[in-house]
Amino acid sequence: MNFKKKMERCAEFFNALGEALGDDYEIVGSINDDKYAYLIPKGSIDQLSYYGKPDRSIRISDHWNWYSSLKKCKDPDMIQCESVDIPWERNRTCEGRASKPIIGAQVAVYGADGKYHHVYGERYDRWTERWNWRERSISDVVKLLKSM
Repeated sequence: MNFKKKMERCAEFFNALGEALGDDYEIVGSINDDKYAYLIPKGSIDQLSYYGKPDRSIRISDHWNWYSSLKKCKDPDMIQCESVDIPWERNRTCEGRASKPIIGAQVAVYGADGKYHHVYGERYDRWTERWNWRERSISDVVKLLKSM
């Protein structure tokens, strides 16, 4: 499956999840004003920033685990959109500039640990050092969110 198809499948899953969570969640655009989005618990938009996201929020994206530009985020150690299911972040090549993100088509949920956890799409297994594609049902993800 090519990358475009992977992102299309992630988008289909994300949108279906948004419908299933419609009473409690809302879809909002990325704070970077790009084409990616979040499903956040209603009333939590004020928690969406470079420094954190609302617990149990869901992100769809193709880029993860990077240090942002210090112009956008003053904490030089803050890893943006840190996913435990994507390879580790790269070092900055120039002081104060953003590092390159890790590319992976994924839908992930933001946990109480301040990190994203895969629920659909590409996933990197750090033990085998291989990428794989993993899908879950909408009902499984809804149950997961309720148990968090």
